[in-house]
Amino acid sequence: MGMGQGEGYGSGSAGPTSRGGRNRRRPPLPAAWLLCAALAGLVLGGCSGDGMTARQRELAAVDAFCADLGALRMDAGRLAALGPRSEGRAELRDLGADAAHDVSLVQRSARGIRRAGAGAVADAYEEVRRAVDALPGSVPGPEAVKRIRPQLAALDQAVAASQAAVKC
Repeated sequence: MGMGQGEGYGSGSAGPTSRGGRNRRRPPLPAAWLLCAALAGLVLGGCSGDGMTARQRELAAVDAFCADLGALRMDAGRLAALGPRSEGRAELRDLGADAAHDVSLVQRSARGIRRAGAGAVADAYEEVRRAVDALPGSVPGPEAVKRIRPQLAALDQAVAASQAAVKC
């Protein structure tokens, strides 16, 4: 069988007809532009802060709170993971400063979120800070972590409870 119209290479792609010789219908150009403009309006309207519903604002606040809790949990994990080459109390204080910043972000992002538990998280962090301040200056990293492990565990539990309360 030979190659005829509608068979072989390039059929339907070089001209206004598609396979079988039928004409393809294009939507009228003005209708396509109106559709694009309407979709763009919907997309851009959903991105603006003014167009957010109360539920969208609440979800965004919970997302920010969860991100801040995650950062705090990560920095608390860095505190707990000090190794033998660490600088002991000095390094704990530096890492503790990072965690303190995270706690302030958690408290700020918790505003307006019911059941956030940010107060318990801040209290647990304060116990970690006090334990670090009470360490002697010459204590090596692993020994320092061993001494503050109960406070770090309490902080981790407070963060986990807060995450569970808001369903992070």
